[in-house]
This record gives sequence, C-alpha cells and structure tokens, in this order.
Amino acid sequence: MSTEQLAASVAEADRAALARVSALPLADFRDEHLATQLRRALASEGVGDAAALARRLAADPTALTRFRRSIAVSVTGRFRDPHQFELLERELLPPLLQQPGAIRVWSAGCSDGSELISLGLLLERLGALERTQLLGSDLLEENLRRAHEVDTALSEQLRARLRWEQRDLLAGSAPGGGWQLILCRNVAIYFTAPARARLERLLADALAPGGVLLLGRAERLRDPRALGLQPAGPHAYRRSA
Repeated sequence: MSTEQLAASVAEADRAALARVSALPLADFRDEHLATQLRRALASEGVGDAAALARRLAADPTALTRFRRSIAVSVTGRFRDPHQFELLERELLPPLLQQPGAIRVWSAGCSDGSELISLGLLLERLGALERTQLLGSDLLEENLRRAHEVDTALSEQLRARLRWEQRDLLAGSAPGGGWQLILCRNVAIYFTAPARARLERLLADALAPGGVLLLGRAERLRDPRALGLQPAGPHAYRRSA
C-alpha cells in the first residue's frame, strides 16, 4: 500500500481509534506525516494494520509513548540550528532587552526543554537572565517529565526562571498574553493547513507589541500582515507596536 493509500485508509477507518488511545489530535496532522509515522509504527511494533496497532497501544504503555513521540516529532537538542541563535543574539534580542521590565519568553512545543534551556543560557551570558521569565509548553507530559529531569543539572539561577506546562497548541488559548519572544520551531510543518492557520493566529495574538515570533528554518507565515506582523529576519516576525 502506498503512503497516499495508507493515509486515506487511516483517515477513513482507524484515525479515530488511534486518536482515542493516543490522546493526540490526529485530525490536525497532515495525512502524509501520519501515514509515514504509522508505517514505521506498524513495523516497529510488529502488527499488520492500524486497528491492531491501536490495540497494542492500549495494552502497552511503552509502545504508546513511542507512538505519541513519533507523531509529535519530539526531536530537539541544545542550540539546535545555531544560525537561529546567532540571529537571536545579534538582531532579535537586543531591541527586546532595551525595553524596561521583564522579558517573557515562551517556547511553544518545547519537547524536552533543550530549546528553552539554550535560550536561558544565552540570556544568562548576556546578563539578562534575572529579568527573564521562561515558559516551555508541550503536548506530551512525558516530554515535560524529561524537561524537569534535565533542568535539575542547571544553575540555580537558571532553574528559578524556568517553568513547564502541558498545553495543546491547537486547543484553547495561549498561556497568558504579552510575550516578548515566542519560539515555535518545527511544529507547524506537521499540521494541516487549517490547523496551521489556527496556530499562527494563536501565536500572533499572544505576542506583546513589538514582540517577536521565531519559526523553524523550514517555516514561513503565509500572510504575516493579516496577523499584524512584519518580517524581522529569516523566519522571524515582529508584532506591530
């Protein structure tokens, strides 16, 4: 069965069952992405179809975790995509740090927290950590457990600035409002067009005036002006003051 046929089959017959057992909003993920990850899951779990996979996931917590992480693509690392951190240090952060008051940073889809920790280390080096609030949110509680484990090895000053919470970016509202910097990198590329549009609106509305949204290197907003944003650098957008 081709990837396209497998995607259609999942959409018609088994997506709802997999969504229930995995507690993931599978309807918001692109068919191609879902089909690719499903094919890999069928092979790794040794089952023949999506219905059997759903039964396996319901009975095996370890298999369930593997499947959830594969769909949500929990891939990250310290200072991943270094050129984007160079952009932050040289162009995006200086105007934000010149503003009075706290600098509120949200890593949306933070995985194990490596991205947010990297930014915290950068802000610490820039002497701005003490006025910074750092929030990481992720769909998967297992990722957040890992983030809590990782941050125990950090300095007390950095740990005091970090906060983690579980959040579905496609359901409900953003955490508070008025974020000076939002990082949502390599998240939207796995979503359907309607889901991406909802996410883009959510992120744009969560920015403070003059705040910056940084996407992944394969992501661009289709119509930043319609969201009240303007380009601020490669894959970066600033909200109008």
